[in-house]
Amino acid sequence: MTEARPIAWIPASVADRAALEAARSRTLWQALVDAAALDPERDAIVGADDEGVVRRLTYAQLLDRVRHMSAGLASIGVARGDRVVLWMTNRLEWVVSCFAAVRLGAAVVPINTFLKPPEVKYCIAQSGARHLIMLDRFRKLDMPDMLAQICPEFGEATAPGALCSRDLPDLRNVVVYSRSGSSHPGAYDWSALQDTAPETREKWLAIADRMALAATPEDLIMVKYTSGSTGFPKGVMLQQGGFVANGILHARRTGMGQGDTYFSMMPLFHAGGSIYGLMSMLPQGGTLVFTEAFDVDLAIRLIQQERATVFIGVLGKEAVMEAHARGIVLDSLRLAHVHNEAARTVLPNVEFAFSPFGLTETYGPCAITGPTDPRDKHATGGRPLPGNEVRVIDPRTGLDVAPGQIGEAWVRGNTMIGYWNKPEETARALDAEGWVHSEDLVSVDEEGFVTYRGRIKLMAKVGGENVSLEEVERTVCEHEAVEHCAAVCVEDARKVEAVRIYIVCRMDRPLSGEDLLSWLKPRLAHFKLPRDVVFVGDLPRLGSGKLDRIALAAWAQEKTPA
Repeated sequence: MTEARPIAWIPASVADRAALEAARSRTLWQALVDAAALDPERDAIVGADDEGVVRRLTYAQLLDRVRHMSAGLASIGVARGDRVVLWMTNRLEWVVSCFAAVRLGAAVVPINTFLKPPEVKYCIAQSGARHLIMLDRFRKLDMPDMLAQICPEFGEATAPGALCSRDLPDLRNVVVYSRSGSSHPGAYDWSALQDTAPETREKWLAIADRMALAATPEDLIMVKYTSGSTGFPKGVMLQQGGFVANGILHARRTGMGQGDTYFSMMPLFHAGGSIYGLMSMLPQGGTLVFTEAFDVDLAIRLIQQERATVFIGVLGKEAVMEAHARGIVLDSLRLAHVHNEAARTVLPNVEFAFSPFGLTETYGPCAITGPTDPRDKHATGGRPLPGNEVRVIDPRTGLDVAPGQIGEAWVRGNTMIGYWNKPEETARALDAEGWVHSEDLVSVDEEGFVTYRGRIKLMAKVGGENVSLEEVERTVCEHEAVEHCAAVCVEDARKVEAVRIYIVCRMDRPLSGEDLLSWLKPRLAHFKLPRDVVFVGDLPRLGSGKLDRIALAAWAQEKTPA
C-alpha cells in the first residue's frame, strides 16, 4: 500500500471554526455598541476633507449620529433587505450613512467615485437599488448632474420620494449631502434626515430601534461590485456577520487593537478602506483617520498630528519618501511598510507590516501574516484566518497539487454567498461544497503559508513554460526608476508567445531597455524576461485604479516597441 501524496490543503480545525462562528455572531451595530462601551469618549473616526478640514466623532457621537440617521432613513422607507447605493467620497457622512442603512437590515452598494455615468447606472440598475445616498460635488464632479444624465426623470423631479424611471425602475429615493449649500427638488436633504423633525423624531427613533433588533448577522451588509478588467462587474454579496468577523479576526492576527490609530487614504468604497482600516479599527475600539482623497502633504500632517500607529495601503510609499525628503520622522508608527533604507530613517519604530492574501469574495483577507510569524514568512500572504480553508488545485486536471506547487486557490469558510442576481456566475465561482474558486494562482508551503503567484488569466506560455504576467510586473516595479508598469502577452514566431512590458519611468531617473534587462536577468528566469520594453507616458486604468487589461491587450496588438 502506497503512502498518500501530501497535498496543499489547509483544513480548518474545530477550534478555528468555533472562533469564526463566535466572531460572526454579531451584527455591525451590535459590534459597534460593544466597541463603544470600551471607551465612549475615544475618537472612532477622524476625517480630513479635500480642503484639509479635520472633523472627528467619538464612539458615543458615532452611535448617536448613526441611530438618528437610521431613523431618518426609516422615515423615507428604507427597509430590511433593501439595497442602498452609497455614492460618496471618504467623509464622515459615508460612514454614518453606511452604518445607518445596515442598522436597519439594508444592504449598502458602495459606488466607486471614479466611475463614469454609464458604469454608475449599471450598478444602480443591476443591484435593484431602491435608495441612493450621494454627495453633491467633489472637485470637478457634479453627482446630481451625472445622475440626471443616466436618469432624466431625476433632473425633472419636483419633489423627493416618488422617482419613477424607465431605465432605473426600482429607484425611488435620492438623498443628497450638500457640501455646496445647494439643494435639489427631487432629493431629500441628508442633513434634514439626520435631524428629523421634533414632532416625529421619537416615533422614528423607536421604529429604527425595533428594526435594529430585527437585523441578523445573516443579513446582507454589502453588494460590493468587483472591478474586473473583462465583462460586466459582479455584485459580491457579503453578510453582516462575515464582515464583522473578518475585521475581528484579521485585527487579532496582526496585533491591532483598541490602542491603535490607523491612518488610511484608501477609498471607503474599496476593501482597502471599508475592510482594512474601518473594520481593522471599529470592532476593536480603535481609531480610523482618513482623508477624502490621496494627499501626501495632508497624510504626513495627520500621521504626526493624530499620532497614528498603523499606515498600510496603496501609495503609502509616496508619503514616506516625501517625509524623508523633508527630514521628517514618523516615530509614532509601529505597523507600516519599510520599502527601503530611506524609509527606515522615517519609520524608526516600525516592527512589522502585515501581508494578506484575499479577494472581495472572501471579505478581503482570507489569510494574513502576523508579527509572531517567522521573519522569512513576512513576505507571504500568511496563514488562513480562523475558520478558513485554502486548497490549491491544478486548473488543468482539477486535482490537488503538492505543497510548494502553484495552482488555483480555492477558499472555504468566511466567504461570499454569491453574486447578486447572477446565478450562472455564482455557480461557476462557488461550488456545491462551498469552495470559492478564486482564479488566483498561489502556492502553499508545508507550514501552511500562502504565497500569491498571479492570476490564471494573466499568463503567457513562453516556449511551453507558464509565465505569470503579474510576477513580471512586480519584479520590474522593484527597479527604482520604474514608476508603473504593465506586462502583456504578445505573439512570438519562435516561442509562440512572449512578454512585453510597458513602463512609466520616474521623471528624475532615466532608464533604457538594455539597462532594465541587465537588472532583471539575475532576478527572473530567462523565459520570464520581457522580449520587448516599451516606454510610455501613462497606462490605461479602470475607475478603481487597477490596470485595464482589455485596453492593454489592444495595445499589444497596436503598439510596437520604440
